[in-house]
Amino acid sequence: MHHFLLYIILTSSLISITNSCFFTPKWNVYLINDTPDSFAAHVMSKDDDLGNHTVPPNANYYFSFCDRWDRTSQFDAEFWWDKKYQCLGVVNDFARSKCHWLARCYWLVRPEGFYVSMYNVPFPRPEWTFVKSWG
Repeated sequence: MHHFLLYIILTSSLISITNSCFFTPKWNVYLINDTPDSFAAHVMSKDDDLGNHTVPPNANYYFSFCDRWDRTSQFDAEFWWDKKYQCLGVVNDFARSKCHWLARCYWLVRPEGFYVSMYNVPFPRPEWTFVKSWG
């Protein structure tokens, strides 16, 4: 019992020191601004509210998370730009289908709407999939 307790303490310390995910992938999500002005984004999941963020032109907002053991973590984002608004799932079943090989999603925010890719390549390229226009 004494060895088991020591094992638990050392394992949890190692996990917190390395800041890595244990048995699940670490997802990296980028919201890239390809508009002429700043946009605001509010990112949240069922368990975490990442708050409001202002993203200047040619910049990005980045967040990462450790996926749930059953691979069902989901994040939604609300976007405001130039009197326009849109809400979409930035980590959901659709995004996973586009980004799952690398556990990395790039969201390109443009004047006509939102694109997703697992690669950060110049626009326009076939790797970018149009997802939704502004509301």
